[in-house]
Amino acid sequence: MKKSIFPMILCMTLGTVHAHAINGNLTNEGERSKKNPTVVRNILSDKLPSRLLASIKKDYKDYWITALSREDAGGKISYHITVENADQIVSLAATRNSGWAVERIVSKEQGTF
Repeated sequence: MKKSIFPMILCMTLGTVHAHAINGNLTNEGERSKKNPTVVRNILSDKLPSRLLASIKKDYKDYWITALSREDAGGKISYHITVENADQIVSLAATRNSGWAVERIVSKEQGTF
């Protein structure tokens, strides 16, 4: 009996998770939402457009990448990167058509980001 209960619970749980994923952008009335959800995914640096990667390698060659993500909001793709060295943490953002823009620079002496 115990051996058959666990697989049944597992199947029910997976079915529920799948149903929520399919209906993720429905309104309370069950209609499709007209707003496209924003999707943010962590990516590796080799997945950046070559122009953006070359700029990071050139301008921040003494830094290491601590965070890199790709954001798709309604078909508009943007990239967000955090680089740091021993002295500071720099957050940048870019789209496919524009270069990197500095969003924030924090000195590590301040201690908070």
